[in-house]
Amino acid sequence: MTADRLGNPVTLADPVALAAWDRTIENVLSHAAATPASLAETLDRAPDFALGQAARGIMLMTLARGELRPAAAAALAAARASMAERPVTAREAAYADALAAWLDGRPGVAASRLEGVLIAHPHDALALKLAHGIRFMMGDRDGMLAAIEARAGAFTAETPLAGYVMGCRAFALEEHGRFAEAERHGRQAVALAPRDAWGRHAVAHVMEMTGRVGEGIEFLSRSTAAWAHCNNFGTHMVWHLALMHLEAGAVDKVLALYDTGIRAERTDDYRDIANAASLLARLELDGVDVGDRWEEVGAIAARRVEDRQLVFADLHYLLALLRSGRRDAAGRLARAVGEGDAGEYDGAVARLIGVPAARGLIAWQDGDPAEAARLLNAAHDDMVLVGGSNAQRDIFEQIRIECLVAAGRLDEAATAAERRMAARGSQNRVARRILEACRRGPVAVIAAAALAGHRVPAHH
Repeated sequence: MTADRLGNPVTLADPVALAAWDRTIENVLSHAAATPASLAETLDRAPDFALGQAARGIMLMTLARGELRPAAAAALAAARASMAERPVTAREAAYADALAAWLDGRPGVAASRLEGVLIAHPHDALALKLAHGIRFMMGDRDGMLAAIEARAGAFTAETPLAGYVMGCRAFALEEHGRFAEAERHGRQAVALAPRDAWGRHAVAHVMEMTGRVGEGIEFLSRSTAAWAHCNNFGTHMVWHLALMHLEAGAVDKVLALYDTGIRAERTDDYRDIANAASLLARLELDGVDVGDRWEEVGAIAARRVEDRQLVFADLHYLLALLRSGRRDAAGRLARAVGEGDAGEYDGAVARLIGVPAARGLIAWQDGDPAEAARLLNAAHDDMVLVGGSNAQRDIFEQIRIECLVAAGRLDEAATAAERRMAARGSQNRVARRILEACRRGPVAVIAAAALAGHRVPAHH
């Protein structure tokens, strides 16, 4: 029996495979583009490494792509075949159990199984990070914070990779509005682990959510080299920078970041589509002509209509379909959201929140703000369950408030805008726009209705 760099037992006798596995752990924690290569090297040298096979399956599941589920199931089969032929640790078996639960539509069980590993192996940063990611996708911010608070004490400044754990803690705190604590832990995280994009991203979230836009632009602009090693999470960091420039009114910079960073590579990862769709929608709500940029993301979304893996992804695909003029495809996607398996976590969320949210977005696009406001209000209180961050889901909140204005429900719109303003240090472009519209009254309602129901050419 050998051990990884954190002292956790692993059934890897080959030192080359062990070294590659150690690199894989840090690559996962740092969102490194090199993760697939280091994991492939591990499994090429040790294909019977059950923990590695199970971790591979879990990583595939995080991509929320239907065509990758067979590969994730094959990874589980490989892990179980290895476990049947030779002794493995309880830790390895737990990773396989977690993957099996997720494949069975029970991501919460998967996260709990991984978190259970930390009882016997408190320094298993990989289990902690994977569980953190699953709960993030589930919108389980309470579980995310509880898990990290329960285990973070085992990681001191002297513990290898501790900075990445602090980064997870920073993000969980930020999502709960505990901004001062989040920033402190996030700054500690990047001081200990300069490659910790997640912790740096938590600090950026704090600055955005507290209205410190100038400081946020400076913070992100001077640290781009710190996420050069990243996979498409680096693109998400650019998205955050673009949001801050939009808040500052620098539309030309936002469009340049979109073209040269966010969509420089025409990827079809759902997270990249979410970055693109939500930014374009924000720009349009701000009165910006985005040209033909919707067409590219809409064409990708059209290929995902029947995929039905994650509500968060579906709602962003839906935005892209609607704004690119693919109304029929949008209708098919909305129907697919309602047909999910209610016995699985995502299917239950889809029926509870995805259906009214999807129908609300369609009503908004169709120029019926009253119906859109009704439906988006129905989804509002539980919207966190679709997953993603507060900042990512905020596009749906912005659309909801715009629909309230357009429907003449000015008191409700003003209350929501005042909450935004108060939360962001009285510095929020969206809230100011809404409050001005509410003060102008009926004329503003007509203008807002035109924006909310702004039609795009039908796609042929």
